[in-house]
Amino acid sequence: MMSTTCLALLTGNEAGEFAWHEVSTRVNKTANDDAQLVLPITAEESAAEQAERPTKEEAVRKVAESESDDGQGSLF
Repeated sequence: MMSTTCLALLTGNEAGEFAWHEVSTRVNKTANDDAQLVLPITAEESAAEQAERPTKEEAVRKVAESESDDGQGSLF
């Protein structure tokens, strides 16, 4: 009896049961905590957010020239 009850809960969603939409990348920061985080964003807003993101080359952390290499390596 219990196994049939559990199996009934493990069914997938029905077509149209969920609505999917793109949200702001602001959801990735814990400091942001407001209701607007779950609202859909427009294509223009999405493009603006993509333009603000640094490229991979810009995001790579570079070692300062003044730092000396002590041969120990670094995780950061």
